[in-house]
Amino acid sequence: MAQRTLLQIIQAAQQELGLAVDTVVTTSLQPTTMQMYAYANQEIEELRQRHTWTALQKEYNLVVNAPTETTGDTTANSAVISNIPDTSALTAGYFFVTGSDIPVAARILSVDSPTQITMTMEATGDNTATDITFAQDLYPEPSDFNSFLNRTWWDRTNRWELLGPSSPQLDQWHLSGVVTTGPRRYFRQLGALANTYRIWPPPTDLTDPLQLVFEYLSTNAVYVNGTYTTAALFANDDDIPILSDRAVINGVKWRFWEQKGFDWTSKRTDYDNYIERLIARDGGRETLNMVKRINPIFISPANVQDGFFPGPTGPNTG
Repeated sequence: MAQRTLLQIIQAAQQELGLAVDTVVTTSLQPTTMQMYAYANQEIEELRQRHTWTALQKEYNLVVNAPTETTGDTTANSAVISNIPDTSALTAGYFFVTGSDIPVAARILSVDSPTQITMTMEATGDNTATDITFAQDLYPEPSDFNSFLNRTWWDRTNRWELLGPSSPQLDQWHLSGVVTTGPRRYFRQLGALANTYRIWPPPTDLTDPLQLVFEYLSTNAVYVNGTYTTAALFANDDDIPILSDRAVINGVKWRFWEQKGFDWTSKRTDYDNYIERLIARDGGRETLNMVKRINPIFISPANVQDGFFPGPTGPNTG
C-alpha cells in the first residue's frame, strides 16, 4: 500500500494550488478543506465508473442449496398453502413453488405463519397433504456489487457457462410460455437496487449443492485506515484509495479550480491525460498477431463438446 492517505492527498492538492495546508481533513472546519474532501469522494465515485479497473475486480462464489421438499394443502382459486409442517426456512420473494395444481411461475409472496404461506399465483385444484417443493432461485448479490464482468458466469458443478443475462422478454417466455425449461441454466439480475441474482430453471431437481460463480466490479475503492478492510468512500484521514492517489489529487485540483471560477482547462487536460495512461496499462494487453492465424498447439475448451462428454464410455453412459 504505497499510496497516500486521504490527509496526504488533500495536503498535496493544497500545496500544488498554493493554498494553506490543513492538518486534518474529515474533522476540519476549514471551508477549503471541507470542499476538497467532498471532491475527493466525488473523484472516487466517478473514477471507479470510468473503467473496469483490475484492482476492483472480484469473484463471487454462490452455493445454491438443494430445495426444501415438504407437504401442504391447496385450494382451487386460492394462493394459500396451509398445513405445511415447517416454514422457518422459507423467505418471501426468494423461493419458487412447485407441486400438483400449482402454476409454473408461482413464488412465495408471504410467509404467513409457521404452517402457512401465500403464493403469487392461485392454485388450480384442491389437494390435501400433497407434495410441495420450495426452491430458492433468487440470491443477494455481494454488498459491494457495482456491475458484472461479461462472460464470467459459470456453473462449476456441471462445467457449463450460464446463459444470460436474460432479457425481460426471454424471462417471461420462460415463466409463461409452453416450453419453460431446457438443458442449460439461465440467470437474470433483478431488483431496483441491482442486488438480486436469479437463476432459471429453479433448482427443484438438485440433490447436492450447485456451485455458481461470476466476477464483478466492486464499489469499494478505499482501504479503511490503511487496512485491507474496504469501503466505498473516504471517511477517515488515514483511508487510502485502492486506485491511483495521483488521479484523486488531480481530480480534486481541477474540480476545486473550476468551482472557484479560475481557468481550469489545463488542469482538466492533465487529469484526463493521466487517467488515459492509467487505463492504457491497466491489466496488460493481449499480443495481437497481424499475420495469418495459426491454430494453437494446445487443446482448449473449444475442443470439448458442450454436452455428453466424454462420450459413451464415460460416466454419462445410458
